[in-house]
Parts: sequence; structure tokens; C-alpha cells
Amino acid sequence: VTNLKYWGRCEPVISRTLQFLNDLSISPESLTPITYILLKKLVKIDAVKFMLKNHTSEHFPFLGISDSYSLSDFRCRTTFYTALTRLLMVDLGEDEDEFENFMLPLTVSFETVLQIFNNNFKQGDVKRMLIGLARDLRGIAFALNTKTSYTMLFDWMYPTYLPILQRTVERWYGEPACTTPILKLMAELMQNRSQRLNFDVSSPNGILLFREASKMICTYGNQILSLGSLSKDQIYPMKLKGISICYSALKSALCGNYVSFGVFKLYGDNHFDNVLQAFVKMLLSVSHSDLLQYRKLSQSYYPLLECLTQDHMSFITNLEPPVLLYVLTSISEGLTTLDTVVSSSCCTSLDYIVTYLFKHIAKEGKKPLRCREATQAGQRLLHFMQQNPDVLQQMMSVLMNTIVFEDCRNQWSVSRPLLGLILLNEKYFSELRASLINSQPPPKQEVLAQCFRNLMEGVEQNLSTKNRDRFTQNLSVFRRDVAEALRTDGSTELCSLDMMS
Repeated sequence: VTNLKYWGRCEPVISRTLQFLNDLSISPESLTPITYILLKKLVKIDAVKFMLKNHTSEHFPFLGISDSYSLSDFRCRTTFYTALTRLLMVDLGEDEDEFENFMLPLTVSFETVLQIFNNNFKQGDVKRMLIGLARDLRGIAFALNTKTSYTMLFDWMYPTYLPILQRTVERWYGEPACTTPILKLMAELMQNRSQRLNFDVSSPNGILLFREASKMICTYGNQILSLGSLSKDQIYPMKLKGISICYSALKSALCGNYVSFGVFKLYGDNHFDNVLQAFVKMLLSVSHSDLLQYRKLSQSYYPLLECLTQDHMSFITNLEPPVLLYVLTSISEGLTTLDTVVSSSCCTSLDYIVTYLFKHIAKEGKKPLRCREATQAGQRLLHFMQQNPDVLQQMMSVLMNTIVFEDCRNQWSVSRPLLGLILLNEKYFSELRASLINSQPPPKQEVLAQCFRNLMEGVEQNLSTKNRDRFTQNLSVFRRDVAEALRTDGSTELCSLDMMS
């Protein structure tokens, strides 16, 4: 506490002190009976009680907004409030008054911002105050992992203070130092960690939270695209970083199981449609090479796409052909990346798309009235694939190359879409098979032909779980046997299965 009070301008001292405090506070997920007893003793220390009641810049200068502090120094505030909130949670229970008292310094700051936001004010000070508040709140939100505590925070923020953050993004969208902390706070609020976003059945909070996130993502997305073209050294900090955070927030919302998205269409609420359109606009402003070059962007985009293909195929099938082609091309290019998070998400997304298409074709002959809308969506996707047959063929080629020639780290993930691709385009699969067999010397050709026969042995013309599992088992044996067959003394060159070239 002495360090934090008197070394506020020495970043190394503050950051190491806060890291130690953070380690002492211990995340609730890692508590054992012994550590819990120690934590109970820790919160009874006078120094800890002092921090919990006096976390203001008067006592801890590093919480101030003076010009003498650089904006990067504000990052330590997130760690401080994470540790402080964990300590608060030890004895908090359901005491809303105690929580309100803890939040009082932040309440005063927000009320100050509210009063001066529309008046003639010194922009620098307000900006710094809002950046600090966003970082403080992110630390608090990160530490609240129970339904009760998270609900307290949400009730404190909504509806009074979230709109202030929205206006901040709208006003200073071109300043990442200001927008990034706010977008990261929103992404943290959308995380349903430990099922903390489990609101009561009569509560609209899940939908209200999503609406606020939708507004912020749409505001940021629309504004950031107005910046026009940026130089190579500016494009990530000025644009792509913010887009990646928006994608992470949207992915958390789509996969969090606390919003029934059908409600929006039922009641004519366009927030869900708006945020999906914002996703498309931001995506089309990013090149395929940038999607894969920037790791944080790829690790937010591809898991988001996985969520969309899993639960929102109607949105995917309604995309304009150029947009759908962009999405499918991004999947195709992501399949070959060394990042297993990305390649596995690509495989899963492709599997959902292929399964959707396969089921539509299987039902083509029988079109009951109740399925008309779904049939039309499937027909749109089928028509697109018929117009662009090389899209799925290229991906089949990529997956077969991965299995045969590369060190495939996620073989199970690769096997799932591959079966659907084979069943949808058996002719092209035969050409791939012939290409590999004919590329080898005669003694090996029969061995390879037998490997391919074994691959499809016992595999039926459907995508049931049992059939998929059988194919996955066969593929494991196939990969081992083909590797053995292609093992050479160096006189034979291996040929890639790239039929598209």
C-alpha cells in the first residue's frame, strides 16, 4: 500500500506491486480450502480494508488523470481493480449497499462526466477520465464471476452509464487510446464466464446487454470505415485491433446462451440484424492476407464465423454472392494456417456449411409447406455452389493434401467436413484419388488404390454421427497406410493433390 501511495509515478514499481497484489488476491476459480482461509485472513488486514474504502486518486495518485501520466500508464488500473474486486467478493455476498459504496468513486467520476459532456469542456481531461473508468470497470467485470455480483454491476451501469461509453466511441472513434479500453470493457461484459450472465427468467437484461453491445459495435464499425485507406503501419492500431475486439464481443454474445435471438425478429427489433450487417461491412474492409497476418484478428474472426455457421445459417445463406465468396475463401485460406485455433475453427465452419447443404439436397424431393423458408435458404446456397463449384473442390483438395502430405495436428477436425465434401462431390474425389495414384510408380499404385478403398469401407451415404465416426477411424488408418506407402528412398518426388491448378 505504501508503494501504491508514494510511488505513483514510477511505473515499474506500480506494475510489480499490483501484480503481486493480484497474485495474492487469487482468482475464485483456483481457490482451495486452505487458500480460502488465507484469503479470509487477508481481507481483515487494515491495509486491505483501507484500499477497499479509499481507492481514489487522493490516496493512490496513479489513479489520477494528470497530464504527467501517459495513457499507457492507465493499464495498471485494470490489474488494481481486478485484485481489489476479488478481495471485495470474499465477504460481499448479496450486500448491494456494500457494492454501491465500493463503486462510489467511479459513480462520482461518471456523474462528473455526465454533467460536463455537453458543455464546453477540456477534452483531454474528460478523455483521460473515461479511459481510466473503462479500464477500472474492465478489471471489476473480470473479477465478478457469479450471477449475483455480475447483476449488481450491470444494474449499476445500465441504463445510466453505458450510453456515455457509447457516445465516447462515437466522438473519438479515430483515437484507439480511447476506443480500445471501452471496446475491451464491452467484450468483457459479454463473456458468460462461469454462467454469470444467468439472469432471472423474467429479466430482459440479457437482451438489453446485447442491444447495448450491438449499438456500440455498429457505431464503431460505421465510423471506423470512414477513415478510408490507412498505411501499413497504421492499419492494425487504428482499425484492425478495434475490429478484432468487436468480433470477440460478438462471438461471446452469440455463444453465451443468454440471448434468444429469435426474439428480435419476432418483435421487429433490428439490433441483431444491424450488428450482423456491421460485421459484414467491417469484414469486407479487411483483406484476406490481413485476416491471417494479424493473429488477434484471425483468432477473433474465425471462432465468430464458427458461431455464425452453427446457429445462424439463414444469415450465411442470405449473404450476397460476393460476400459469401469472400467468407468461403477466408475459410479455404484458413485451413492451411499453422494456427490450430484458426484451422480447427475453419474445419468446423466448413462442416456446418457442408452439412447444411447436404441435408438440403437430401430433402430436395420432399418439400413440406412448413419447411418452405428453410428450403429457399438451402436453394440459395445450392445455387451459389453450382455457380462456383471450384470453391468446395479447392477445400477438398486442401484437406486431402493436409491428411496425406502434412503433419496434421487436428486430424479429427479435418475429418468432419471432409466426409461431407466427398459425398457432395464424389466425381472430384475420384479425380483426386486418381491423381495421387497415377503420380506414383506402378509398384505403389495398387497399394494406394487399396488405401482409398479401405478409406470408404463401411461408410454410408449420410452424415449421421455414427457414420462420421466410422469415417474418422478409417481416415486415421488411411493416413498411416498412405504415409507408409509413400515412404521413398528419395528417387520419387511426392506430388501435391492440387487439382485446381
